[in-house]
Amino acid sequence: MTVVLATGVPIMDRGGFWARLQPMRSYAAAFRMAGPVPQGMYLSADSPTRSIRSAPWGAEELLLTGGNDHVVGRADHPAAHVRDLVDWTTRRFPGAEPTHTWSAQDYHADHDLPFIGPLTPGHDQALVATGFDKWGMTLGVASGVALSSRILGGRTEWASALETWSTREASGIGPAIKANVSVGAEMVGGWTRSLLSPRDERPPAPGQGRVERHQVNPEAVCTVDGRTLRRSAGTHLGGIVTWNDAELSWDCPLHGSRFAPDGSVLEGPATKDLPTRNDDGRERP
Repeated sequence: MTVVLATGVPIMDRGGFWARLQPMRSYAAAFRMAGPVPQGMYLSADSPTRSIRSAPWGAEELLLTGGNDHVVGRADHPAAHVRDLVDWTTRRFPGAEPTHTWSAQDYHADHDLPFIGPLTPGHDQALVATGFDKWGMTLGVASGVALSSRILGGRTEWASALETWSTREASGIGPAIKANVSVGAEMVGGWTRSLLSPRDERPPAPGQGRVERHQVNPEAVCTVDGRTLRRSAGTHLGGIVTWNDAELSWDCPLHGSRFAPDGSVLEGPATKDLPTRNDDGRERP
């Protein structure tokens, strides 16, 4: 039997892909135009990244713009990224009326190419496909071709360039070290900030969340839909979540796990919900 882990980032810690990928959050918006919609697809070369394209919507054609990506959990106010994208578009396309906004999560590999192959070296019982870095429609198909060929005993020549374990990964050592140093800094910073923030009995404003200290433990507290919810702020690998005010979620700044306001998992690599705590600070299921 062969298992394919196609879960954004592999949910199993074996293989250490959580340390070989950087989780990125980016934003998009759709607009109704007063005039003709630009045709084609365009991507900026500078930063912050901007993309422009058109898309059919019923009998209409909408303008889509995207960009403002950042590492998951490391933006103070993600909602500001959405507003900035909308403002940028309306300045350049006068009369554009926003109709929808959303965001997406992608994973950037340390050596810039996706990982398609075995979870661990030399073992084809578990295969992975990850690190698509916003090229999911293309690389999803490529992964299906490469992995199905592998499972059926064949080999696709070009797939060797995307192997999960090869000498080409030496090119990613520098970026990987830099990314993991920043992960360590985020872990230390998250714990330090939480321990310096005493518990506040006043609930956060609607749609807002914060991390504070409960006994000697970090606690995530938010107010959503008229309810104030409290959960442990620590993730499975020791990260401290931050509040995402654009999507009302708890995001881990280490490896990109995301949780709903009630602590339930939205995106991996975490596989367990954020636990609640008793009044004495001990976790409970």
